[in-house]
Amino acid sequence: MLIYLLRRIVLGVSVVTAAIVATFAIFFLGPSDPAGALCGRNCTPDRIATIEKSLGLDKPKVEQLVDYVGGVVVGRDMRAGGLVNHCDAPCLGWSYVQNRPVTDMVMQAFPVTASIVVGGVVVYTILGIGLGILCARFRGQWLDKVIVTISQVLGAIPYYVLAVVFFLYAMKFYGVIPQSSWTPLTQNPWAWFTGLLGVWLFYGTIASASYVRYVRASMIDVQGQDYVRTARSKGISERRIAVKHALRAAIAPFLTLLGLSIAAELTGAIYTETVFGLPGMGLLSINSFNNSDLPVISGVVVVSAALIVVANIIVDVLYGVVDPRVKLS
Repeated sequence: MLIYLLRRIVLGVSVVTAAIVATFAIFFLGPSDPAGALCGRNCTPDRIATIEKSLGLDKPKVEQLVDYVGGVVVGRDMRAGGLVNHCDAPCLGWSYVQNRPVTDMVMQAFPVTASIVVGGVVVYTILGIGLGILCARFRGQWLDKVIVTISQVLGAIPYYVLAVVFFLYAMKFYGVIPQSSWTPLTQNPWAWFTGLLGVWLFYGTIASASYVRYVRASMIDVQGQDYVRTARSKGISERRIAVKHALRAAIAPFLTLLGLSIAAELTGAIYTETVFGLPGMGLLSINSFNNSDLPVISGVVVVSAALIVVANIIVDVLYGVVDPRVKLS
């Protein structure tokens, strides 16, 4: 187990390193023009040359890459507006639009996105697993048909359309649910909870639509296995068979989908944060794109790659914990 975990960590570090190099190459070594994007349309050649020097774009390409990768590991000195600013590790670059480290901006936005995702995961895990088990247990009956139909209808409507309708009618016009807002958990736990409650309920309910069908299919497949039929022949109750025997085997594929989904959502819930006005990583990416703030966009990409790698490692380890048939070696 330990050797397997160490191998996965080493592989994960190599993947993140490759993502850092690829991100730098795409944003700073490709056909893009960071200095021109920051300066604007009516920028003089002298001004562009000054910005390129501040960004370090006048250095050889290999030296730029070494500085960028080294900054992630040990930090680096960044020049901005004639001043030299030290960017502590992990340094993801410097935002010349807001004149602050990219790492600080990402770390400020990350708790918002993490709060949205964690609360939503709790909701859609409970709904997805619970309703999926019900559908499998009452397969072909009216309850199964109603739940599956609702999940298919929710999955067929674009997410952002449902988000706008929910925000306008449930929060803004009728006030059925408290309007979304962001307050740090450490500052006011109750305001943090009430400000995100409606987002959790909406996001979790919509996301659970696909998980319901996935869990249903896995449970139906597992219930036909020999060990489930053996447990049923021994007189064990259907509820215990579903929870203790069938669900444990059916949950393993669900974990893979869940882990990758969480990683993807943590990289920036763009629609959710934009519609509900929450200053997370998704909204940070959109604003940085509009401002042509390439260092911030590249920093979000690097963090996203790291989150996906970590999620994969956690899922692989949980596989061996949840499913006794899986041996990690």
